[in-house]
Amino acid sequence: MTVDAPQSSDRNGGALVAAVCVAGPALVALIPMAAAPALVAMAAHFGQSAGSELFSQIVMTLPAAMLILAAPLAGILANRIGQRAVLLGSLVLYVIGGAGVLAITSETALLALRLLLGIAGGGVLTSSLGLIGDHFSGHAREKVLGWATSLSSLLAALALVFGGFLVDLGGWQAPFALYLLGLPTLLIALLVIRNVPRQVHPKEEKGALAELARIWPYYLLLILLTLGMFTPAIQAGFLLAERGMASAQMIGTVIAATSIVAMITAWSFGYLRSRIGLHGFLVIDATSMGLGILIIGLATQTWQVFAGCCLVGIGAGMSEPAIASLIFRKAPPFVHAVAMGVIVSALNAGQFLNPLAFDVLRNLGGLSSAFVGFAVVLLAAAAFVALRNRGDLVERTPQP
Repeated sequence: MTVDAPQSSDRNGGALVAAVCVAGPALVALIPMAAAPALVAMAAHFGQSAGSELFSQIVMTLPAAMLILAAPLAGILANRIGQRAVLLGSLVLYVIGGAGVLAITSETALLALRLLLGIAGGGVLTSSLGLIGDHFSGHAREKVLGWATSLSSLLAALALVFGGFLVDLGGWQAPFALYLLGLPTLLIALLVIRNVPRQVHPKEEKGALAELARIWPYYLLLILLTLGMFTPAIQAGFLLAERGMASAQMIGTVIAATSIVAMITAWSFGYLRSRIGLHGFLVIDATSMGLGILIIGLATQTWQVFAGCCLVGIGAGMSEPAIASLIFRKAPPFVHAVAMGVIVSALNAGQFLNPLAFDVLRNLGGLSSAFVGFAVVLLAAAAFVALRNRGDLVERTPQP
């Protein structure tokens, strides 16, 4: 049995509903970042019996693979039993899969809980985005999407800082206590989240795949942009180390600039929307990432890499809310739940593919050439989007 909320043409679900919808993506951002500060201590704890460093890296990345698989399934399930049930069930699994690590000692149990956490993350993020579409519309929806990405960037940065402190304080398991933040989110969601009633006819359900196929270029672009937004975090440290340009502490500080700028630009997305068209945001995103990655690849001084990371952060903060807004606008309501699941898969696919793509480019001409080559691809994508969507670069419809 589902609990239904009234539906209106101009939706604004209110502050508490927005808080839950914003908290969901932020909790999912914790999935890799809460574990990251514990990797070295984890490898030391399990030692050679667990493959040491390789095992700890698998522990960090394993949930992303499950997110790719689980998110579309969560969207399909939401159409059957409602977004509310998917969110609540996923939050319960999130707390068990995340904080459950505090109570285990074996490698097998740790891997099982990380797999469970990935499944939970797919459900939490998919249902959160779907609920934003259900409970908000227009300018209000775009603001909430921007806030969700902004809080995700902030919480990821805080997890990296305070997670290290927790490791020093309580050992490798201590940062996993951060997943207990899912409990207050679960409590508030129980009280305020309701399903929006919808009548889905069998013919419409069968047409969902056709509708998704119609908007596939946006998913492809999102994968490309996600490759770009993770480039500083995954690749810039190696470039700095290769050129002897910074210490480990400096590398961390430089890379963090991407998340800090992304937090600011994501927060401002809803406010800039009254002036900039959604395709205009995509052009800005691809251009800023392309220029930033180009500067990093050609940099000869640390401050130049820092500037490049800041430019990448501009696009990193606005990519997800812009594409989610476009898909909400172009896809009919009965497709929204599944469409948001595919967005989650695209985001995690970009993160997963980044090391593989750069490995190919690096083998062709070195790491610096890999940065330059990928930058050219992003700038070409920006030019293509601008030419194809000239009428939607500037917002011509007054926003409330």
